[in-house]
Amino acid sequence: MEIRKGTKDDLTEIMKIVQKTVSIMESEGNDQWNRTYPREQDFLSDVEAGSLYTAIYEGNVAGSITVDQIQAEEYKNASWRKDEPCFVFHRLAVDPEIRGEGIASRLIEFAEKHAVKNGIPYMRTDTYSLNKKAQKLFEKNGYVKTGTIWMDRDNPFYCYDKLLD
Repeated sequence: MEIRKGTKDDLTEIMKIVQKTVSIMESEGNDQWNRTYPREQDFLSDVEAGSLYTAIYEGNVAGSITVDQIQAEEYKNASWRKDEPCFVFHRLAVDPEIRGEGIASRLIEFAEKHAVKNGIPYMRTDTYSLNKKAQKLFEKNGYVKTGTIWMDRDNPFYCYDKLLD
């Protein structure tokens, strides 16, 4: 598997992955992602900012992750283990048809290496309280649940961080 900078040419396949993921989330009663978020424009903005990375597996777009230092406004109200600069990963998506191949964990590992390479060994992320799969994935990869924030949903989001020292 290869992870490379995302391009505009990846967006059609990424949006197909998002649509499949939204259908699964809806069937599980999880409205973290829906028919209005994330949009193609969100990923295009990530490409333009140079923060979208695409996983290529067996020659095809298999997933993506956005890695940057942009934190949601609500992060200011969260309990974090460190009050220092950090990297954040967002919009982690893997094609549901090939889940179980370790692609999500490899994308997270890529994000962590990117942070360390840029001199900031601290990573943050969040996920919706109804997204049990993401919570399990984060904990499997060494992330610690540090608190709860409220965003634009009926249920809270859980904050996770990882010290990369």
